[in-house]
Amino acid sequence: MFEITQDRWASLREQRLPHEDIYEQAAEDLEAALIGVSDDGRLHLMLAIDIAPQKLPPDLQSLQVRILEGGQIWLDVSARSHHEELLTLVANKVIHAICIEGRDPAISVERIIDDMRAALRPLALDLSAAEQIGLFGELWVLSNVLLPTIGPRVSHLWSGPEGERHDFIGQGVHVEVKTTTRSEPKHEISRLDQLKAPTSKRLLFVSVMLERSLGGDETLADRVDEIRKKLVSDGHALDVFDSRLAQLGWHEGLRQTGALLRFTFRDVHVFEVAGNFPRLPDDYVPPLGVTAIRYSINVGSLPSLEVSQVEEVLLNA
Repeated sequence: MFEITQDRWASLREQRLPHEDIYEQAAEDLEAALIGVSDDGRLHLMLAIDIAPQKLPPDLQSLQVRILEGGQIWLDVSARSHHEELLTLVANKVIHAICIEGRDPAISVERIIDDMRAALRPLALDLSAAEQIGLFGELWVLSNVLLPTIGPRVSHLWSGPEGERHDFIGQGVHVEVKTTTRSEPKHEISRLDQLKAPTSKRLLFVSVMLERSLGGDETLADRVDEIRKKLVSDGHALDVFDSRLAQLGWHEGLRQTGALLRFTFRDVHVFEVAGNFPRLPDDYVPPLGVTAIRYSINVGSLPSLEVSQVEEVLLNA
């Protein structure tokens, strides 16, 4: 019996032609099971079944179970590429249950995923309100400000999840995003150097204003789905984006928990951090023994950049 391994997924990716799906037999003695990579980059375990189960297990992280019907009914267990290890583990357990233990494919899938969910539940914590507000703003800027000008490589510039001082770092431009649900554009600055432009680079400050309410238009899930759709033609950029999301604590289980806050986008303004922009002086040195400073700024009275000016600056990112 063939084992499903990282090398097999890598081989399928290499063989897959653009805009096509590719599949191969999952196990040597099991023709009714396939593994493959689809056009959108998802990894799949396909199991031929006679009767579709009445219910399917809820999604686990990005792992999904779906029914595909045609001449043959297939149970499709799939995951995004950044959860390759999770799908590989589940797939090998399922193949073992079917081939060695003689278990029913659909029941095996449900049981194994339920076991995995129980094991992972303590690790998949909900994002706090502050984390959701900040992440929503970063994703809005990524999708609507940076992606249209910079293109898919913006995923590689998203540095906030790495703990960098600025949220996006380009060769010539850094971008810092601050998001608030207050009635005025007041933002907290949490690092001494957060509003200091690196040498020979420009720094843009993006102020995002949201309204948080039960009747809000969108959640983080909507922002995530929007960006994934825009990046679908660049599998590597999509993988990097999903990896960065995971670093910040996003997991697909949040969609089912009811923990996602709802927001309505209110406004956005972009400023260049230069001249009279409110901040600590670049040469400011804190008193001996002061290791951190947090302060607030209000950008409501400042002139913001026009769209054309923002695009011109970002062309050097």
